[in-house]
Amino acid sequence: MKRRDVFLAVAAAGVGALVAPSPAFAAGLPALVTNPAQADREFVLWLSVHDPRRSVREAATAALATAAQVTAFLATGYQAALDQAAQIRASHLDFANGKAAAHPASSFPWVAAAARRAIEGTDAERAEFAGAGYAAALRDDQAGIAYDDGAALVAPADWDFLSTLATLDAGPGIHQRVRYVDTDADLAEFLRHGLLSAAAVELESLRAQYVADEWAKWPEVRFRTVQATEIEQAARAGAASPATAVQAWQQLIERFNRQPSYWSQGQRLARTRSEAWGRVSQRAGASSTPYLDPIVGDAAAVRGRWLTEADGAAERSAWWTTLIRYAEDTVIDWMHS
Repeated sequence: MKRRDVFLAVAAAGVGALVAPSPAFAAGLPALVTNPAQADREFVLWLSVHDPRRSVREAATAALATAAQVTAFLATGYQAALDQAAQIRASHLDFANGKAAAHPASSFPWVAAAARRAIEGTDAERAEFAGAGYAAALRDDQAGIAYDDGAALVAPADWDFLSTLATLDAGPGIHQRVRYVDTDADLAEFLRHGLLSAAAVELESLRAQYVADEWAKWPEVRFRTVQATEIEQAARAGAASPATAVQAWQQLIERFNRQPSYWSQGQRLARTRSEAWGRVSQRAGASSTPYLDPIVGDAAAVRGRWLTEADGAAERSAWWTTLIRYAEDTVIDWMHS
């Protein structure tokens, strides 16, 4: 095919402005192009690290043992692990709600407090309550151990900390819980449990969202990349037209060209949160109280987790950028052939 005809094919396929071959492209080819099986394994490895559900991460880790297990995990295993995790989560939530309803705070303050924390908390917190947590709280109630709501230890500096927390952009879950702090007992509960629990819930929710998005896109991006690679190889062998190869790569570009920016936005959010939690740690350290002293280190740990999220988002943005640029450079290569 003449170069002019290739340009016409590109126009018909809807090719927009294309970048020149980039350093990222020159540095290495996407694994989906060179070795789809290896790309599958790398994706399962990514799931084993980033999925927020422990049981799913464990299933993904186990699947890395062999190539056959990786294939089976992507075909049915991951969805089965998701379904099982959802069932367990629902069971634990039902358990916590049931115990909260059956154990009013007036008669069972230990159980009521533990159940409320489980209901508002993470999957891990609900699992702990369904395991040993409920039984331990019930023993305390039945033994007549007085429940300490922590109000006696609240200091004016704790209220000052709460008043500035809303300005630190630590996350919407934090702001939501702050709205329900009215008494010293409420504040003690928030500083002892609610603050860090809300931070963990937000991280868990964010990870569930971006993992679900990547999981939904994986089958299509894998199919389109493998298909475009095969068509390109056929075109270079003279068994298919260059226009068909160009169209295949352009369709991939059009379908996924927003993914790098999506992950870049995620990186910015994670860095914003990490900076906010650094300020939370500093603000807690400005005064010394029984409740603020532990928050200094705990908030710094939350900051570290957000920095890890930022690094992960940058890596995923680079993964998508490498693939998109390879597709763009391949189109340009056909233009110049």
